[in-house]
Amino acid sequence: MTKGLWDSWEDDAFVRDKASGVFFDPSKMHKLNHKGKYFSVEGPLNVGRSRQGQPVIFQAGSSESGKNLAAKEADAVFTGQENLQEAKAFYKDVKDRAVAFGRSRDDIVILPGIGPIIGRTQEEAERKYEEIANLVSIDKALDYLGRFFEHHDFAQYPLDEPFPDIGDLGSNSFRSGTDKIKKDAREQGLTLRQVALRAATPRGQFIGTPERIADQIQQWHEEEAADGFIIHSTLPSGLNDFVELVVPILQERGIYRTEYEADTLRGNLGVQIPANRYTLAKASVEA
Repeated sequence: MTKGLWDSWEDDAFVRDKASGVFFDPSKMHKLNHKGKYFSVEGPLNVGRSRQGQPVIFQAGSSESGKNLAAKEADAVFTGQENLQEAKAFYKDVKDRAVAFGRSRDDIVILPGIGPIIGRTQEEAERKYEEIANLVSIDKALDYLGRFFEHHDFAQYPLDEPFPDIGDLGSNSFRSGTDKIKKDAREQGLTLRQVALRAATPRGQFIGTPERIADQIQQWHEEEAADGFIIHSTLPSGLNDFVELVVPILQERGIYRTEYEADTLRGNLGVQIPANRYTLAKASVEA
């Protein structure tokens, strides 16, 4: 329904001809006339079609249903895998599903989220991570863990005994993440304390010198584990460190832009502008 509203106006619907007084071509304005179980929308949308065709659709989540939704509808996927092999498998899986839905592999970009911790030396980077990890108390870690499991109260369980059997809790929220937490706890024999601290202060792979971070980013990109990355930071200086220390290395290697190719998000992501459904239908009839 939302996509239908975004297509209310064809790209050239607004004539804006002062001489004739014609503002828009009525034949290129379309009502949606949606009648659903919970609401009805006649349309059209009260704004013209975006220069991007439609806003960029992001999907987040790695469950089976999430991957199917991404492959069918999304332009970009925000995801997170712990290592290169998992990232490559996810990348291939989603791209293959997109093709199965009649799309091109290039119609969707995979963007893992990473939080690089950067030091001038490997030791400095490791020290930064330890400082972050030591800031979290076990009480806060339990609270943080609970949010993934529908705000379940983990304080009721013994900390140093095996992670408790909580059944299907978490399946209605962060399902792919909670499934992995349970799986890792079971297979590795982790205690509740260990699980909570891992969840609150995850130790990613992107910890090290600027050259090491650049090497990893290049490897993930070249080995089809990522089309790009969404960078976040737990340190106040983290983003500045990435921009000032890592980006120049990537630019020297020719794998990071030195200027933007377009003036829209869709253009800079490199995903196609979707054809207006009504324009496409007319073209099919004429052909």
